[in-house]
Amino acid sequence: MHALLKEAIPEFDSSESRMVASLHQQKARAYALFAENSEMDRHFEAAVNLVDQAEAWKLYLDWANLYLMQLRVPQLQENPQLIFEDALRIIMRVSLSTLKKDRYALWAVSSFQAFCELAVSTDKSLPSVYETLDFSPIPLDLINKADKIKEFYAHFFKSIAVAIELRDAEFLLKLLKMISVDDATILGEGTLLTKFQQTVSDTMDMRTEFATEFNFFYSLAPVLKSNLPNFSLFIGYLESQNVGGLHFFFTASKYTITTLSLFKVLI
Repeated sequence: MHALLKEAIPEFDSSESRMVASLHQQKARAYALFAENSEMDRHFEAAVNLVDQAEAWKLYLDWANLYLMQLRVPQLQENPQLIFEDALRIIMRVSLSTLKKDRYALWAVSSFQAFCELAVSTDKSLPSVYETLDFSPIPLDLINKADKIKEFYAHFFKSIAVAIELRDAEFLLKLLKMISVDDATILGEGTLLTKFQQTVSDTMDMRTEFATEFNFFYSLAPVLKSNLPNFSLFIGYLESQNVGGLHFFFTASKYTITTLSLFKVLI
């Protein structure tokens, strides 16, 4: 496989640029399997230069996500900070202003950016990228169409992870309301834990992209401990079925922002 990657891409004319960009992208993905990041970067740069810049955000998402995937490599897990920094460096190349007409593209890129910003930052506060985003519920006709807004669902859990890391109940509930298909649960009197469990479970059943990302971060929780300690703790509670710990985690997150800030200081 590695030998095949060394084969040059044939000469092509301008009408084939999109196809050739796809070839570069596939080569980049293959090099990522070997953690050969310089070659991965080289092919993604070539791909970006071959597509309409209005579509480049999808390449940048794929590129940055391949860096995050390296968190699975045991030899690279000793310094996840570098991986987050590399992923952030790539996703920051997307000009968010160019995505304002595509709410779901904007959310996908913003979720990725916010997650990486929080992971590398010592100032654990809500990233400013959320200030101008639209938090209105996703229409059911989009939720039910598996071929629509895939990138949104492939990266939305990163925003949920941000809320969990910050133990920000208000923000978490806003996110859950966006993707919920069960108004009785999300608007009812149940606990935040109940709302979280039901909404995440429903979304995983309906959108494989969301389930894939959840499972990815679930399996990597111990690796994320140094960068996202609260998130790692939360996933640990889930894995051990520590109901008491989960109840405390969400109960401690349900108060007002003032009380929440005090709680953060106490822990």
